[in-house]
Amino acid sequence: MSHDPFDDLVFRHKTGAPSSNAGTTKKRLPPRKRASRVNVKVFIHEEVASTQDKVNTLDEVSSHVLMDGTVEAAVSTFHPENIPFSLRILDPDYPDDSQGIIRFDTTYITFRGPSEFNTLAVPKDVRDKVKVASYHRSVTKNIMPVLVQSKVTRSGSHLEHCEVAVQIRSNLNNMGSVNNITLAMAIPPTVIAKTLSITSGPGDGEYDELKRIIRWQVKEIQQGSSIVLGAEVMVASSLLLDELPKFPILLRCSSVEDTVSSVVVECQQLDEDHPVTLNVATYRSFQLLHRLPPPS
Repeated sequence: MSHDPFDDLVFRHKTGAPSSNAGTTKKRLPPRKRASRVNVKVFIHEEVASTQDKVNTLDEVSSHVLMDGTVEAAVSTFHPENIPFSLRILDPDYPDDSQGIIRFDTTYITFRGPSEFNTLAVPKDVRDKVKVASYHRSVTKNIMPVLVQSKVTRSGSHLEHCEVAVQIRSNLNNMGSVNNITLAMAIPPTVIAKTLSITSGPGDGEYDELKRIIRWQVKEIQQGSSIVLGAEVMVASSLLLDELPKFPILLRCSSVEDTVSSVVVECQQLDEDHPVTLNVATYRSFQLLHRLPPPS
């Protein structure tokens, strides 16, 4: 009885027996590298000086802003070697203005371009923050972390009585509160300083007679909240009836949850040869010196 090759093929299919004429062995793919977990803390800090336009209308307020920013990173991993990864820095408010603005520190950065993903490789023995980049920018902004508005009025039979009110408002879109607020208001020579009284509440303001400046100290203004500071004073007889005394204002404040700009840092895996799971936390802060000139 002749042997049917088809019967042999069916037998191998049912039993899983190897083929008698299988001359090749299927190659196994090399195991994929396991992704290392890397913790990245990104710190964005800005030192900012700004001058608010001489406008009291809420919808029209803009400020001329000069800022110096720094970007630092702290990298940690349990992997025995340092794991490089890529990052880029951009400002969504000015997406086409990164060229020449952001300066990367090449100590640990392999630079490819100001708007490109650049490689960051921090040695394992470096445990402190390292500088990644810095930027210097002069812009006009319509939205600031704080808005300062002042209002001066005169009353009385001879308009001899003057009141000034200053409102400080924290932006509703802030991530956190504005802290360590110092507001200084200059008392002009067109008012009688010895008649000055601070009306914002006891202990909220102090008047320096020598410098003719009122200073208010406010520890914190919560996100979206506002406070009003005020003073009353008699007007000097030399001031014309249709004039208002001018009270220049200077504000200092800080935040550990926001920046004045919209700069962001994006991190991603370098390539398939350096698989990594990135755990990125971003910390923002600023110091602001804000000037509000008196209305014209």
